[in-house]
Amino acid sequence: MNFTYFINHLQAKMQLNAQWQEELKIRTKEIIIRKGNYLLYPNEICKHVYFIRSGFFRVFSTENEVEETVDFAAADHFITSLSSFFSQRNGKEGIVCEMDAVLLRINFNDMLALQDLSADFLRLCNLVLQEYLLLLNEEKNTYRTANATQKYLYLCQVYPGISNIISHKNIASYLGIAAPTLSNLLKDLLKKGN
Repeated sequence: MNFTYFINHLQAKMQLNAQWQEELKIRTKEIIIRKGNYLLYPNEICKHVYFIRSGFFRVFSTENEVEETVDFAAADHFITSLSSFFSQRNGKEGIVCEMDAVLLRINFNDMLALQDLSADFLRLCNLVLQEYLLLLNEEKNTYRTANATQKYLYLCQVYPGISNIISHKNIASYLGIAAPTLSNLLKDLLKKGN
């Protein structure tokens, strides 16, 4: 199990004593998921938060039968459908595996149990959530002011090798541009040597 790696990742944010590590280990389950399989379908309740040990995921929503990519997550990231997980209601988002993955997951009730055991775990959850929100804010500010080329280059910086994992159609959807526009953008970058 990749539990030691997970603990080391968390300990970089906050020290966890042996009792805490054991409580977390009891409630954490390792899962393996293959490319093309779903962690979550739209209109389901998201019952887990996942830590990605390896692999790559795409978060999407479907409006009027049109699928839109809304986020990505790679190794060492947490992934969930925030609105569905915290409300425990059906959500609009789905999560699909884009590269074979190993994950550690904790379900909603176990998360609440850990928070009830100690304020330290609640503090740790807040630190993880705060880190995620800061990343979202940086991303939002970048995408609000950048042109399509800058957005693509930023995406490649955050997720190296993404263009070898995710289809151009889904990258274009995430960037808010048409697939032919992305194709032209990639041709221009290739000419410039980027």
